[in-house]
Amino acid sequence: MMQPLDYKDYTLKARITDLARFHELLKELSATFVGTDHQLDHYFATNKGKLKWRQGTIENLITHYERIAEHGAERTIVYRYDLHPTPEDLDELRRSSQLIQIIEKTRHIYLIGHIKIHLDQLPSGDQFIEIEAIDRTNQFSHAELIQHCLELQQKLSIPSENLIPTGYFSI
Repeated sequence: MMQPLDYKDYTLKARITDLARFHELLKELSATFVGTDHQLDHYFATNKGKLKWRQGTIENLITHYERIAEHGAERTIVYRYDLHPTPEDLDELRRSSQLIQIIEKTRHIYLIGHIKIHLDQLPSGDQFIEIEAIDRTNQFSHAELIQHCLELQQKLSIPSENLIPTGYFSI
């Protein structure tokens, strides 16, 4: 049986139509711009949640996780989080799991303290924002992390009807 990692994370993802406006809003909130990442998210078949290899110019990892809706945000339960996987790790993943979809995107990454904000654009032109309140040191309660997501959603004027569950690829 898979055991979750000691990691708390709540996420909101929403469809947007004006990426430039969100860059400006984040600048006004003194968000730190980390960089622009070209990403290919390779999703593999799994019995529970999502198994993904993110191949990016900034972020490169293998992760296995599931998201559960809780009080207006989605709690992420992480079972595997391998930063900078080796060629052997990737070979093992490809051998042991069936690839089911690849999502390509350009991701602009921002930070406000422990909150990571992604502004994404897909090749189709579709645009999204993701707000991710992360706690790796048990500093915040679950309720506080949810509140942090919802407060930033409000500051950025993201309507609740624009929220999308579980990301771009639903299993």
